[in-house]
Amino acid sequence: MNIGIIVAAGKGERTKLSYPKQFYQILGKSLLRIALEKYEYSELINKIVVVANEEFMEETKKECYNLNKVYGIIKGGESRQESVYNALKNIYNNFGFDVLFVSIHDAARPFVSIDKINEGIEIAKKYGSAILALPEKNSVSHVVGDVIDKILDRNEIFLHQTPQTFDFHKLYKAYTNFENELKSFTDDASIFHKAGNFVRIISGEEYNVKITTEFDLKFAKWLIKEGKINA
Repeated sequence: MNIGIIVAAGKGERTKLSYPKQFYQILGKSLLRIALEKYEYSELINKIVVVANEEFMEETKKECYNLNKVYGIIKGGESRQESVYNALKNIYNNFGFDVLFVSIHDAARPFVSIDKINEGIEIAKKYGSAILALPEKNSVSHVVGDVIDKILDRNEIFLHQTPQTFDFHKLYKAYTNFENELKSFTDDASIFHKAGNFVRIISGEEYNVKITTEFDLKFAKWLIKEGKINA
């Protein structure tokens, strides 16, 4: 069994909306709904669990209407990684060793393609993990106190995206090992790697943008209206 985890517990304050950004609508669909439908229509995803902002549980339930794969909506934690850990514990308690792989995706990245969700599953079957990433195009430096300490080789720098797909039991063990320091990690790959596991990179997508700021909302709307992506 393969399970998708949709992380939608954030407040999205940097978008300057009066409500969490996952409920922002573009042409009649929320960002959360767009992301959910990608997982609903993936033939390699069997079930979906949504991690929601506790104050917006009812709103989240409405966005999951008529999606057959969604089996649960659970409360998020204080950080993204704590929210993911809540989902992993829920999956383990409900399905145990029946789960093979989990595909973790941010609702704030609604434009991922179904092909990439599926590719993540297929590559993880071979290597135990698969995360989307894009090569850095800009010059990159390590900075200390507003002063460049050293110039990094951008050919060795990749920008992580989601989905991030893993052998469920290896990831669950990694999270359990570091459960007291989850806030110090920035994504699932970093926890999986810290636990000594191999992390496989697969090519990300330019339009798989993370909606974080007010500008990102406008850009997302433009992408759909101009037909750059389907939602």
